[in-house]
Amino acid sequence: MQHKLLTRKPVGNPRRVWKQDTLLLNVASAGPMNSSWKGQSELTLRNTRRGVKTCIDAGFNMIGCLWAYPELAMDIVRTAERYGGNVLFQDLHRFGGMGANNVFCETNDYKGVIEDTKQWSCIKGYCMWDEPILQEHLEETRRMIDYCEQVRPDVLPYTVANPDYNSRCRWEDNAYAPYIDRYLDTIDPAQMSFDYYPVGKKEYDPTLQLDNSTMWSDLEIVRRAAQKRNIPMWFAYQAQRYPWHKIYYTFHFNMARAMAHAGILYGCKGLECYTEFNGFVDPATGGRGVYFDEQKRLNTELLALGNTLMALNCDRVIHDDTLLPDHPSMEGLRTPLEESELLESGLVPRTSISEHTDSYGNRYLMVLNRDYDQVATMSLKLKNTSHVYAVSKEDGEQSLIAQTADDFHVYLEPGDLKLYRIQDATEDPFTVEYYIDK
Repeated sequence: MQHKLLTRKPVGNPRRVWKQDTLLLNVASAGPMNSSWKGQSELTLRNTRRGVKTCIDAGFNMIGCLWAYPELAMDIVRTAERYGGNVLFQDLHRFGGMGANNVFCETNDYKGVIEDTKQWSCIKGYCMWDEPILQEHLEETRRMIDYCEQVRPDVLPYTVANPDYNSRCRWEDNAYAPYIDRYLDTIDPAQMSFDYYPVGKKEYDPTLQLDNSTMWSDLEIVRRAAQKRNIPMWFAYQAQRYPWHKIYYTFHFNMARAMAHAGILYGCKGLECYTEFNGFVDPATGGRGVYFDEQKRLNTELLALGNTLMALNCDRVIHDDTLLPDHPSMEGLRTPLEESELLESGLVPRTSISEHTDSYGNRYLMVLNRDYDQVATMSLKLKNTSHVYAVSKEDGEQSLIAQTADDFHVYLEPGDLKLYRIQDATEDPFTVEYYIDK
């Protein structure tokens, strides 16, 4: 069987300097964000230093300093430098802000911060503003990004959109899409990042799992807006318990797996793991927490798929009809199965697909089990007789699993996603591998 080596280009906003070569897996912080404004004891700092190593061992290739007290942020930097990790730097005491009203620094000294930290090779990005909403903050974020791009074109000038804008408005106002348009048109960021943490919101109902979560409509709004402007999309997923919510003791990692895979389903080139309590890092020690093995497995699988994922463009996302049925948030955003170019039928409850193409016209199909408690099995009927290749989560290689087939079988663990390449059966079978061409 022929094996084709195909080039792929780095992704990035064509109007910006920074470009992305690989799938980025970022963790919000290695330290205890919930206590970061109280000053840090030596025990906290020691645990955070150990936490950096735990993040690296779990397979994250970027570590944030979200909300970190300055001492803690610099400890993250020094430890990452020592162990070969990468840092997305933030110090809200000196630059930027968070949300609409919370600006923590008296003077926005982002120029001084960039100058003072330029010697640290582990700093690969600066978080300029966390969830700006007000127009004045969007414009200030734009100025910060423009400046960083001029003096440090090698690093990512990062910002993330607000996920709770809808909670301030009525759905009939259709407020979120205009906010995202205003955000992108004002800032024109290097990448479009947003977050959504559904487990614990008022809308969350454990019996419905994620069926009624507006996370899905937000993902589609952001996907379309970013694609229109040719900006890569990132998604921050929830990977923690919320101890103030009634489901504190029932949160399990398959919930996080389903949300992380939702981002991949929509074509994201970066994922951020949001955790500040007891997740894959033990907050009491900085060592391995209750979800370490599961988080490492997820990261290992995503990085194995990453070379292929970076070559793909998401064309459409299709859900079965158990997701947000008749919900106004999906008006104008839902793509019916009839519009699929690859699939005729076969979706079962709580499953979704997305269709992707590379720059050579090769077609890919992702299949997601949104159910985080039950396995999903299905026989997917193809629109055309095809060769079907599975993309391995171990090494990223493609293997032929169905030749000249009209359908194929899929088995998915709770919250799992699989990637397939679908090739017209009139062609001779071949496998594909990508390499970066800068």
